[in-house]
Amino acid sequence: MNYLQHFENKRIVEVCVAGAGDFGRGVLRQARSMKGLAARVAIDVNPERAAEALRLASIPDAEIMVCHLREEALQAWREGCYVAAGGFDTVQDLPFDILVESTGIPEVGARYAEAALLAGKHVGIATKETESVVGPYLTQLAYRQNRLFTPMDGDQPSLLIGLVTWARTLGFEIVAAGKSSEYDFVWDEASGSVICNGVSYPAPGLAELWELPEGRERETVRARAKALAAIPQISVPDLCEMVNVANATGLGPDRSEFHGLVLRTGEVPSLLDLQAHGGVLQGNERLEVFNCLRRPDEISFAGGVFAVVRCEDPHVWTLLRDKGHILSRSGNAAMIYLPRHLLGLEAPISLLDAVLNGLPSGGGHATTPKFDLTARTTQTIHAGQRLEMRGHHRHIEGLRPEVHPAAPLSPEAKVPFYLLPGAEVIRDIAPHQPITLADVALPDSRLYQLRQAQDRLFHGQEALSATRENADGTLG
Repeated sequence: MNYLQHFENKRIVEVCVAGAGDFGRGVLRQARSMKGLAARVAIDVNPERAAEALRLASIPDAEIMVCHLREEALQAWREGCYVAAGGFDTVQDLPFDILVESTGIPEVGARYAEAALLAGKHVGIATKETESVVGPYLTQLAYRQNRLFTPMDGDQPSLLIGLVTWARTLGFEIVAAGKSSEYDFVWDEASGSVICNGVSYPAPGLAELWELPEGRERETVRARAKALAAIPQISVPDLCEMVNVANATGLGPDRSEFHGLVLRTGEVPSLLDLQAHGGVLQGNERLEVFNCLRRPDEISFAGGVFAVVRCEDPHVWTLLRDKGHILSRSGNAAMIYLPRHLLGLEAPISLLDAVLNGLPSGGGHATTPKFDLTARTTQTIHAGQRLEMRGHHRHIEGLRPEVHPAAPLSPEAKVPFYLLPGAEVIRDIAPHQPITLADVALPDSRLYQLRQAQDRLFHGQEALSATRENADGTLG
């Protein structure tokens, strides 16, 4: 595709960036280099942080106005200034085209996305946590407003949806698709350790597990997992992103907790194939995450995305193998991959496509609640405990993520993971148990209200009545 022709339009797309973290700052910075995109509005819970993000995007301090009222924001816009504000309500009357929601906070993402759509703006969503709970509802709300709610390139869900739909357009049989985990497992052979996300872990015996002996591939990969058990091999963000891809494409997990294999790049199509061909999968069209194992001098997968496709013409795929493409040992599957995701630096492609061409980077009308990200306890959780979301990876202590078929909220249903922050546990929960609505009292949030609306939209009146009561008989 010739992107210059695809976006040939003299109109400048105006963007508002919510969230002054790495993703949002990337959008602000890249807009400075583009002719067709302007990002003059930044919001953050701390407006001074929003102003700092604009400064880091090389915007002169004299051109930035920190605004606390709508009138101030309108005046700043009329004067040609850049606007830094502390909330969406301060800037919602400004004539921008699309909101980049990158706060990373599930409740804020829900409120901002809904408000922007109702104000006639498109929404590009980078807050995957919000999308995992109510993405299908916000997608449909956008269509009712003649707008788009879409993931963005730069995040793996959008890139993977693009790769999967590209493969389907070409008629490839998709065996598996997914991403590498955010941080590589880098083997320092001299010290006998593996470095992951800046932390060094002892890895005794990894040298004997570096190669996969013929006929013992699965056994060896299982041994790797045990040898590196001190390193988390699946994370909440990884599965959260895969839920969003599942809801957009219909692909699903092979197992609720995913396999999370530790693989070198060239091993992916051999292990993420059907069991009959030497892999671990029980069927086709599976979503998966793997941990990229490499030496320091080997190229990283860089949190990129992949699709494993069936090799149906031996002659063609032998030719492609000779050109360096990665085939499975059996020769029955091959991996096609994009070893990158550039965060906010490439998100503008999706922003331009949404505003100028009316095209989402996600599943569009195909996005429905097919799967939920849910939680299972890893320890006893006592009644009276409040569940808190912590850290860069938005985890909740004592819980691990799983992916299950979507279900409307009800006392016996598993609660979506990102409805749980702030919830009070109302009865003891034993280890290894899924958290259901009967176990917790959820906070009254806009995210929860939108999830109820999603259940009504996709599951009907029966779901509505089921959500009205928690196990203690009170409104959730």
